[in-house]
Amino acid sequence: MYEPAKKLDQQPESYSPKAKPEILRMAEQEGTQSKALSENVLQGIPHMGYGDPSAVCYIGSIMRLMEYVGDPIEADELFALSGAALCFPWQYKSCCDEISIIPEIPRRTFAALGYESEYYYEPAISAGERAYSKDFYMEKIKRSIDSGRPALGFGFTQDNFSCLITGYYNGGEGLYLRAYWSPEGTPEGYDTEQYYRTDDWYGKCHGIVILGEKIGERLAGAAAYEHIRESARIFSQMTEVSALGKTVYTGFSAFDAIAAWLRGDSNWDNLHDAGVYLKPCGILLLQYYRDHLRLYLGKLSEQCPGLVHPDLLPTTLRMGEMVSGRQRSDWWLHKSVDRRLKNFSNMRKPELREKVALAVEQLKALDEIIFNCLLAAPES
Repeated sequence: MYEPAKKLDQQPESYSPKAKPEILRMAEQEGTQSKALSENVLQGIPHMGYGDPSAVCYIGSIMRLMEYVGDPIEADELFALSGAALCFPWQYKSCCDEISIIPEIPRRTFAALGYESEYYYEPAISAGERAYSKDFYMEKIKRSIDSGRPALGFGFTQDNFSCLITGYYNGGEGLYLRAYWSPEGTPEGYDTEQYYRTDDWYGKCHGIVILGEKIGERLAGAAAYEHIRESARIFSQMTEVSALGKTVYTGFSAFDAIAAWLRGDSNWDNLHDAGVYLKPCGILLLQYYRDHLRLYLGKLSEQCPGLVHPDLLPTTLRMGEMVSGRQRSDWWLHKSVDRRLKNFSNMRKPELREKVALAVEQLKALDEIIFNCLLAAPES
């Protein structure tokens, strides 16, 4: 995975390295080691963008990481084993689509895949003293790269979005990245040939995950289902997390927050932002998570008949049916809620927003059934 060093030009036959003074040989050896430690790049990691390989930065980054270490994983399996398939963070004008803000997701992901890992995270890097120094991060990142494994980063480009650290230069002062966002904070370009480079990374760094050695097999069958049930237990008790100085609601409380927001009178002059946080950063992401849960549980049910609760798959399917248009990356409110909402500007009318709030509460009721199925004791 490392690029081999170029060979020196062949010396004349009369040249003998043994004839060199010892001090010169030692100096050359020291210079070579210093050069090797100043820059190291792991080549061959494909570019990442929304939808390639995932619409979720965290999932896409790990898929690229696992491909690189020769242990690829499908999106639905990664969603299920990481817990992302059961998450739902939401807050208006927040980074709620960056699911790594739920600490239990990065903490549990790699153990389920059979790997050791180290997780370091700072939710609020601008509010006082940092938990970890720049030198701390540099040393962890360099060791990971030198061992042939990219590091997972949070921040480094824009907000706290996940990315892959693919190399370093200038002794670690500068980093190479594969990321959904550029270091300048724009979700565009996605250079398919060149890695991003950044010298200004520490002030944006919210944390890292360092992938360790493989110590076991990836969870499958009954063990995978029990891991998913444990994720359900954890998330069912979680109501909020803190991210970038904001409270982000999680799980069932996220549905309540959306419904309350819909019933409020503020923010509805800015229909663009309202549409973004209702649809692509709201209900569409919820459905994207649960669709992957359904896909994985469907495979698990075929592999292990009788393992998956019988009401799980029908309920996840019903959730999907309530979000018409999701295959086109939209929530067709005129089909799901009220035909007058074909014109989204009608969301300014409180009576129509009330209908959307009721639809959100119906989705919550279905999600509660999903969690209750997972929390129920398996049939003997």
